[in-house]
Amino acid sequence: MDLLRTLEDKVAPGRAAVVTVDVQNDFCHDNGFLGKCGAPLHLVKAMLPRLVSLLDAARANAVPVIHVISYHDEEYASPVVTEQKLRHNLPMELNGRKLRDAPYCLKGSWGAELTAIDARPGEEIVIKHRYSGFHGTNLDLVLRSRGIQTVILTGVATNACVESTARDTYMHDYYLVFVGDGCATTSQAAHDATLANIDQFFGEVATSNAIMATWAAKQARLRIAAAGR
Repeated sequence: MDLLRTLEDKVAPGRAAVVTVDVQNDFCHDNGFLGKCGAPLHLVKAMLPRLVSLLDAARANAVPVIHVISYHDEEYASPVVTEQKLRHNLPMELNGRKLRDAPYCLKGSWGAELTAIDARPGEEIVIKHRYSGFHGTNLDLVLRSRGIQTVILTGVATNACVESTARDTYMHDYYLVFVGDGCATTSQAAHDATLANIDQFFGEVATSNAIMATWAAKQARLRIAAAGR
């Protein structure tokens, strides 16, 4: 693998892929699980248009887009997962049911579908059952089979599934570009803490505009070179 020192080199088409994490109705939509539980989703909803723009730019520059989604059916639970829910039984209810008892992101349900973004033909969908997009999935195989060196990471929630996936991105020896304004959670403080931690230990934090600007600059250079022939 090449030693890449600049953002432009890391996110270059042919080398990078954009990975979205858990951009699903139950986590992002007012009518989804978290929305109906009363979780504050304003940061998530503000992030989605920026993510849409980044994905459109990636596709226009032949940068692969990969979607990681969660299924939380009972068959994938464990005593450890159940205990964590019980220990953090938040004072939120869904139709009179406590958070720990309410189902979400069930396979085949509306809640598990992507929100605001669509998987285009040829875009891989990776299914996970734990926080990290690498744990028990084929994400590593999908990336390596495409010759990817850099993961441009986006999605929800910044401090949970996205951060877990970010750490494993680094542990699997991919360059990590963590899109600070292409991720969101329910707390600005939690979001900011993750960005600081990621930037210090696991990868480079960048804005969606900075990433798209590198792609635009490369396209401009190619046009100039073509015109000079």
